[in-house]
Amino acid sequence: MMTREEIIEGIERLRPWFHCIELGEGLRTKTETAIGEPVEHPRPTWECIRPHLPEDLTGKSVLDVGCNAGFYCVEAKRRGAARVVGLDAQRSIIRQALFVRRVLALDIEFERMSVYDLDPKRSGQFDVTLALGLVYHLKHLVLALERLFQVTRETLIVETAVFPPGRSPGSFTHPVGGLNPVLHPLAYVENPPGRKESIYNWFLPSPEALRALLLNTGFDEVSIHPGEYEERAVLVCRKRAPYPDSRTLQYLSARITLAEDAPTEARAGEELVFKARVENTGFARWLATGEGEESRGAVRLAAHLRSGADEGDVFFYYAGAVLPRDIEPGEEVELALVLRAPGAPGRYVLEFDMVSEHLSWFEDLGSEVSRRELKVIV
Repeated sequence: MMTREEIIEGIERLRPWFHCIELGEGLRTKTETAIGEPVEHPRPTWECIRPHLPEDLTGKSVLDVGCNAGFYCVEAKRRGAARVVGLDAQRSIIRQALFVRRVLALDIEFERMSVYDLDPKRSGQFDVTLALGLVYHLKHLVLALERLFQVTRETLIVETAVFPPGRSPGSFTHPVGGLNPVLHPLAYVENPPGRKESIYNWFLPSPEALRALLLNTGFDEVSIHPGEYEERAVLVCRKRAPYPDSRTLQYLSARITLAEDAPTEARAGEELVFKARVENTGFARWLATGEGEESRGAVRLAAHLRSGADEGDVFFYYAGAVLPRDIEPGEEVELALVLRAPGAPGRYVLEFDMVSEHLSWFEDLGSEVSRRELKVIV
């Protein structure tokens, strides 16, 4: 338990404060503006996003990315959240958040981390993710949105400054690359070289541009709501499932390990069995049965047959093996691919790759194929 004098000393030592947080006994983290924001900031922002959150967060996990001194983390914990984690890239900010946690004696995890380092394999997923006042500080906007998508189980709430409405040309269709897509305004904020990313502004998307980005990232529903004032907006992004499926290509990745006893020599036309352990190293659930009659998006283990001399294709899709069931991210499955040796003697190369049917080969998305030389004799 900290004394009133210790709390006052800590507030002064950790100045300047951007978040105004009530610490009890009539004490607050700040009583004056830091960079022109309202003294009570971020209370007005909280009032904008609060209607989009459950009033009772009991049993829920909440992640606040760009948490600053932890105002939103404190509010989430007070509403019953089971686990609350706050992340920020700035060391001085995390020191403030840890001080607030100590004063209020709340079970909140704070860590210094960049949004680009988010990884569900490390942290798991969170029922609710908050990205408030974050988007315009991101030099690598699409990458950051993908990271936020990956760690969100149900709902992401984004609050951000947007393209000045009075200067926006609005969204419009325009021919690009033989298509006629919708173009959305997105402003790049010019900065001198060497400016610190987390402090300066980089992109101001229109609400419609940010909605399109979030939908392309993988969210199933994205709604736009008014922000604190005209040049800010709140976007509420929802998922129907924790992971996208194998029709969402940017999250497909695999590791293929052939059994050591895989055939290396065979007679022409002989039936061969190649066993492989396949790991879903990406972030999408692999569908065993895809969409429609063509099974679009179903994942298969497939073999390319190439000539040994020049690696030219003999049969690009020589054989395939189906999944026994849907495979979640991080899961492994044992597969057996049955094929016949080519009818002509010679030296060949078999390349084993995964494919999302009618959409993409995994190698084209960055995964490595597994190769095996095969000698065919008479």
